[in-house]
Amino acid sequence: MSLVLLAVSFALSMQPLTPGDPLGTSLVINEFMAHPAASATHAEGEWIELYNPSSQWLNLSGWKIRNLLGQQMTLCSFLVPPAGYAVVGASSDAGRNGGYEPDLVYTDFTMEDTGTLILIAPGGAEVDRIDYGFAWPIESGRSCEKINPGWASNLASSWAASNAVFGNGDKGTPGEENSVFQNSFAQNTWAFIKAFVE
Repeated sequence: MSLVLLAVSFALSMQPLTPGDPLGTSLVINEFMAHPAASATHAEGEWIELYNPSSQWLNLSGWKIRNLLGQQMTLCSFLVPPAGYAVVGASSDAGRNGGYEPDLVYTDFTMEDTGTLILIAPGGAEVDRIDYGFAWPIESGRSCEKINPGWASNLASSWAASNAVFGNGDKGTPGEENSVFQNSFAQNTWAFIKAFVE
């Protein structure tokens, strides 16, 4: 049996995912702004959105986000509701950060147009990872949104550039369902096939 046929056979047993369904993990990276344009400085406009796909409230205390530059942020206490979001940003000044409201603010952490984001649980386990590069939809003034929070995080095909305007003119959906969200059976099947053969 070919890889594609095997993938299709497996995908036929998959059920479409909806926000709020348990996805086998307690937290995922769902969106990030690596190249802001409307903020006073590049650094102030950067942010990362986390999504809680479980049916339980989740406390971010002790969770970490790391990059390959050796920079790491440790999150403080913040309760994320089931099927809820948390925005972690570089600045809380809406007049300078592009017009978003972060739930938590970090320091000494930067993102580039290519890089890595690693989400680490309080016990030290790596639970999500994104190695994004030139094949990814990283565009000036547009966040990178996951098409479905249940799709594989480390594939460029799981992501798209946002098409929703927020704040001072950049595009993104900090703290809300992604503008590119899709959940059709065909889309889930195709995403799985691409993940399987890549």
